[in-house]
Amino acid sequence: MTAQEKKEIIENLEKQLSGDHLKDMQFLQQQAEIYEQQADGAEIADEILKLAMSRMPEENQAYLKEMIYIGERRLNQVYEEAVNLSNQHLTAKSLTLTEQLYQHITKHFQESETGRFFSFRNLLESNLYYQLYHPTKNLLKTPFDFTRYLTLHGYNLIELRKTDEAVPVLQEAIRFNPVNPDPRFELAELYKLTGSQKLLIETIRETIPVCTSAYALSRCYQNMGYYCIDRKDYDSAVCFYFESMIFEKHPAVAGELHHISILTGEKITPPTRKQVLSAFEKYKIHNGPAPEALHVVTELSKQAQERQNWAEAVFYLYVIYDITKDPAAKTMLERCQERLETQNQISKGENPDGKN
Repeated sequence: MTAQEKKEIIENLEKQLSGDHLKDMQFLQQQAEIYEQQADGAEIADEILKLAMSRMPEENQAYLKEMIYIGERRLNQVYEEAVNLSNQHLTAKSLTLTEQLYQHITKHFQESETGRFFSFRNLLESNLYYQLYHPTKNLLKTPFDFTRYLTLHGYNLIELRKTDEAVPVLQEAIRFNPVNPDPRFELAELYKLTGSQKLLIETIRETIPVCTSAYALSRCYQNMGYYCIDRKDYDSAVCFYFESMIFEKHPAVAGELHHISILTGEKITPPTRKQVLSAFEKYKIHNGPAPEALHVVTELSKQAQERQNWAEAVFYLYVIYDITKDPAAKTMLERCQERLETQNQISKGENPDGKN
């Protein structure tokens, strides 16, 4: 993205501001979040946040700075540096920054009698939270994805074998977004490391209801495979590993199956469907997407199609197909993708039929 393109984006956003302080702040925050998710959008997101700050009264600027800054850097900038250090395997240095984030977040974003802060990433997550937890307090949106920030802190602590410290950090990450499975996966890795098998299977069971991707379901089943190997229940382990590959193939699974073959001295053969379902029933693990998650995303898909919001419909239908592999969902997804493409062509002044 060129400097001119960035300038034009900011100028276009400024033109869309209404003059209503609260509405403009919400609008700019939403736009910053959209650009933050894009590969080359970090600088744009920073400029949008600066624009938001400049539109605020001075007294509000001081309060906001106290909330979303550590020193002279915004929380997202501190996090990005921590990620870079972690990617370079400089875990101790990354930990120094994530500890700052943890202390700042837990100090400034506490739950009150009437409200609680959340870091939902999309409408699917907030709706699933309502479906599963039935909240009574007001849901307050955090300025950044604190679940992601605190999950990195938990990961750093686990990497440095500070497992006792990691548990409350990851529990706090879950508190900010109970329907994001990522911090629960880190907890599972921690319990593998410490040999806490009872806590491991409890965590797996708590994770499955919030899985809205094939990857997440597959990882839960792989964790069950690990759990069963530790219990020397190799037949069940094979069932869980093969089921995980239906949702997403992971190279580590082949290694685990080979490991089981060495332990048992037997060749691994694919289990029957009856054997797979029996293993799930044995350990009280739900097979496939949880009914609540599937219900929520299906309803959101229907609503999006009724509004002819094809972008949202495509998102929700992709989730449905991803976690069910249902051919009917795939057909509907392709149909909505075509309608979205047509809609985009019309908005650009193009003829969707390709004629001049």
